[in-house]
Amino acid sequence: MNKSTAPTNCLRYWDLADHIRINDAIALWCGVEPAQLASLNFETQCMSAKRAALVAALRSERLEYEDLGIVTARGQVFKGAPIDELLDKDRLVINKASLRRWFEQLPFEDRPAFLFDEARQTVLPDGSDVAEMNSLKALAMMATLLAQSSAKYRTGDRPNSDAIGKAVLEAASEYMPGNTRGLHALHKKIAEALKTFGPEIKIHRA
Repeated sequence: MNKSTAPTNCLRYWDLADHIRINDAIALWCGVEPAQLASLNFETQCMSAKRAALVAALRSERLEYEDLGIVTARGQVFKGAPIDELLDKDRLVINKASLRRWFEQLPFEDRPAFLFDEARQTVLPDGSDVAEMNSLKALAMMATLLAQSSAKYRTGDRPNSDAIGKAVLEAASEYMPGNTRGLHALHKKIAEALKTFGPEIKIHRA
C-alpha cells in the first residue's frame, strides 16, 4: 500500500474537491505536496510511469474527466477539444470518484491517502447529489429498523450509530474476510444519515 507523506491537514482540503488536475493527482499519489513539484523539477518517484497509466486510462475512457474549457473572444466557453490537447494545455481535471474506482480495480494494492484515508473521509450532503442523498436516506432507514429490532443497537429511542457501525464491521470481517475497506468509518456516515433524515423517519413512524 502506498503511504502518502503529504500533511494530513492539507489532505483534508483536497477531500473537498470533486475533481483534480493530473499533476496534482500524481504528486499526491507519490506522497508529495503539488506545491513541491517545481523544486523537484516536476519529477517524483515513479511519476512518469504513473502519468502514463493515468493518461492511458483517460484515453480509453476508463477515467471520467472534465474539460475546463477556453473562453472565446465573444465570452463564450468552448469545450470539446481532443484529450491530448486538454492534457497538453492543462485544461483537464479528473473526476475523483472515478479515480477512486480506478484504484480499487488495480490488480495490486495501491491506495493513496488523498483518496483512501477512511479516518479522514467526510460526508458533506448538501442536497445537490441525488444518489448520495438517497444512500443516506437508505442508511437512516436501515439503522432505524435495526434499532427497532434490538435494544443493543439504540440509545434511548434513537439508533446508536457507533454500535451499528461496529456490528457491520464485525459481520464483514466474519463473512467477507479481507474485504472491509470503506467500513471503518461507517458509523460516521450512519450518524450523518440519521442527522439528516432521522427526524423525517421518526415523523413517518409515529
